[in-house]
Amino acid sequence: MSSQFYTILAVVAGSAAGYKMNFPAGAMVGGLLAGLAVKAVLTLGLEPKLDWLSFLSQTLVAIVLVRGSDFSSLRDLPKYLPAAFAYSMMLLVFTLGMAWLFSHLCKMDFLTSLFATTPGGLTGIAVVAVDIGADPAISVLFNICRIVTVLIAVPILANLIVKH
Repeated sequence: MSSQFYTILAVVAGSAAGYKMNFPAGAMVGGLLAGLAVKAVLTLGLEPKLDWLSFLSQTLVAIVLVRGSDFSSLRDLPKYLPAAFAYSMMLLVFTLGMAWLFSHLCKMDFLTSLFATTPGGLTGIAVVAVDIGADPAISVLFNICRIVTVLIAVPILANLIVKH
C-alpha cells in the first residue's frame, strides 16, 4: 500500500478519535495531528497538488461557513466596522514585526517569515506563498502550529473562564 493511503487512513482515524472525545473541533484537530504524525514517520515530502481535492475541501469549507452565517445582526455591522478595521491594521503591524523578528532570529528570508506569521486560512496562505516565491513548507508549518494551538488552547481557556 502507498504512503498516501496510510496518511489518509491516519487522518480519518484521528478525526474519528477527536470527534468521539468531544473535543472542540476534535475531528479537525485529531485528523491534523494523526495525519501529520504518520506523514512525519513516513518522512513524506510535499506531494503533487491534487486539484480536485483542493476544490472539494474549499467547497466544503464554503458550505460550512455559509450554513453557519447569521445575518440577523447585519444592522449592527456599521457599529463594528471601525473596530474591525482598527483590529486588522493592528494585526498587520504586529505581523510585520513578527515577520521581521523571525527573519532575523531564524535566518529565513523575509517573505517566508511574513507568510509564516500571517494569520489566515492555511490553504490561502500556502497558495499565495507559492505564487509570491516564499517557502510554502515553512509557512504551512508555522500556520499548522498556530491553528492547532489555537484550536486546543481557546476552548480550554473558554471553559476555564465560564467556570470561574
